[in-house]
This record gives sequence, C-alpha cells and structure tokens, in this order.
Amino acid sequence: MRWREGTFFQGWRIVLRCTEFRCQDGVRRFASTAILRQSGKRSVVFPEEAFDTREDADVDATSRARREIMAMDSSNVVGELGRAARIDDTLRESSQDRLVAAQYEISFDGLRYAFRQYRYDAFGDALRYAKAEYAKAGFVRDKTFRADWQSAYRPTDEEGQLMHQHGIVFAMGRFHYGGFRYEQLRDAVAYANAHPGL
Repeated sequence: MRWREGTFFQGWRIVLRCTEFRCQDGVRRFASTAILRQSGKRSVVFPEEAFDTREDADVDATSRARREIMAMDSSNVVGELGRAARIDDTLRESSQDRLVAAQYEISFDGLRYAFRQYRYDAFGDALRYAKAEYAKAGFVRDKTFRADWQSAYRPTDEEGQLMHQHGIVFAMGRFHYGGFRYEQLRDAVAYANAHPGL
C-alpha cells in the first residue's frame, strides 16, 4: 500500500492511498482510494475499478475525488424553496452506459453487471459478451428484460474506518486484502485479523 502526498482542490485536501493486488488470473492490478479533508470534515472516495498501473489508478481516484467535491459543494447550494438542494447519486452514473446497457439487456445491481444468467465485475466485459451473443445467428432477444441500473454500492463511513484500520480496499465490487478478494467485508476483516500486516 502506498500513500501519495496530498493535493488541494476547492479548499479540500486529497490524499491518495494506492493498493496493489493480484486477480485470480495472477494479473497485478492497482486501485486507489481518495481521502478528502477540509477543516474537520472528512470523506472517502472508494475505487470502483482497478487499473494496470498505479498512475492510472491515481488519475482515476483524483478525478472521482474532484467530482465528489464538486457534488458536495453543490449539495450545499440553497434551492428555490429555501432548502438545501441535494445531488442525486444516480446522476453520477454514466447515462451513456445506461443507454447502451439497456440496448444489450445488461443490468447493474450496484455491484455486478448482469447479462442473462452471467455476472461481471466490469461493464466492458458484460458488454463484450452481450455483443458477441447478439451477433450470433438466431439470437433471440429476451422480451421480459426490463432495464435496471442501481446506484453503485459504496462502503459507509463506518465501514471505511474499519477497512482503513485493517488495510482493506474496496475495488471492482469486492473487498481486497492480502492478495485475496471477498464478497463480504466481514470475511475480509476476519482474514485480516488472523493475518495482520499483509
């Protein structure tokens, strides 16, 4: 795990924590978490995907951290009725991805992308498989398919503190620790307790 010196954006300090891990196929991947701080306030932006290089992971985390800061700053703007205007998290999802997903019968449950009975960690993988199926002669569309695109799951502040305490990273819809990935945070914590410092 590597920490990167903080940068500043709109009065917030952004500190990146990049973690290296190995996927089941043995490929090295990197995921960066951004910790945001401003005069007593703190927020964490967890990675949603992993990258081939540490630099790409850091660029993605910085970009997402800046969008989070802009959204937080915008959420404090007073609306027409005198109440604070809130930004809907679902608006941060790519509307283009959702349109393409619906066209190819792909749904997203907040953690995984699904095409028919198959589940994928990455949207690109689901889309490639769906396009290949669509290209087959005799392919039949599922007339019962209904577009369903949930907001991406993000660990809570309490979960984030627990993860930070154990060096656990959330990326690509799973919790990562010691070269392994877990569906549930409690499983990652249990392994981290039994094998600290990995």
